[in-house]
Amino acid sequence: MERARRAANYCPPDEGELTNNIQIDFSAIPKHVSDDLAATVLDCVKDFLRQPGGKEILDARIAAKRAALKGANT
Repeated sequence: MERARRAANYCPPDEGELTNNIQIDFSAIPKHVSDDLAATVLDCVKDFLRQPGGKEILDARIAAKRAALKGANT
């Protein structure tokens, strides 16, 4: 039911039009593909955190995102 409602409300952008919204039907992605993608993303995050200053950069981005969300909710 929820999927049908979301599909009914989705209006794709015109060809070539830029958008900030991305619609992904995760149920259409086979499990082995999503597992491979998750493993790859995890490896990338670990590699990033191993770089000098990587953790600090990530922590700063997380703090900025939280502050922006908190400001939007108040």
